Amino acid sequence: MPQGEHAQYRIPDTADGVGQTVITYQNSPRPQRLWHFGTPDSREATLWLQLTSGDNRDMESVIASLEEFVAANPAPQGVVAEWFGLTYINVIWQDKMVTGMITSFLGSFAVVLVMMVVLFRSVTYGVLSMIPLTITVGLIYGVIGLIGKDYDMPVAILSALSLGLAVDYAIHFLARSREAVARTGDWQAAVPLVFGEPARAISRNAIVLGAGFLPLLAAPLVPYQTVGIFIATIILCAGVATLVILPALVTLCRSLLFKEKGV
Repeated sequence: MPQGEHAQYRIPDTADGVGQTVITYQNSPRPQRLWHFGTPDSREATLWLQLTSGDNRDMESVIASLEEFVAANPAPQGVVAEWFGLTYINVIWQDKMVTGMITSFLGSFAVVLVMMVVLFRSVTYGVLSMIPLTITVGLIYGVIGLIGKDYDMPVAILSALSLGLAVDYAIHFLARSREAVARTGDWQAAVPLVFGEPARAISRNAIVLGAGFLPLLAAPLVPYQTVGIFIATIILCAGVATLVILPALVTLCRSLLFKEKGV
């Protein structure tokens, strides 16, 4: 068979063939690299798999295929296979990061909900204040999934940070709404007051803060760009949800929220 054929790139069929291959490699310019694939006592060996991409999904597919092969073809007694390498480490790290951040996010969500209930001294107000936050987070992460953006470390960290950013406007809106109804005695009469100074303050704050993070898009590092667009989007979406969705819900639930005159 001519030298250099694709069929020759495999482990030789005989021990003599393996020995000849090792001797040939030892005569190469860098024979020390041979010990990257096995120890001198031959008790440990390395099988080096080179993937065509660094995508974690490709690595997960390789892991699943090998586990299936090993299950169907058990190794001799005493032989143990273990994974290592940068791509494999990334898979493990990603799994721990995603699991840890989901747990952290749900825990933070529960803590914020309890704080809102204590702040307003009302379960109804507490649940209502979380709705703009829930819509904002669901919308943003839904868009991230649709556009194929990786769930990397900046996105994972900002997922918890978004809780505090998105709930501020709801607190301001509901507190001022309760004050306005207490002053006027009726939600319909309080609407012009709520959509006066409080609504202007919320909208201006959302615009200013959102625009303030946009210069990060010009940063040379991609994580900075992610932080800029992510926080700006959170702030703007939370502001819109507070001024559009929350008033509608307050109108529907006003009998539970306010003690209006004549009700």
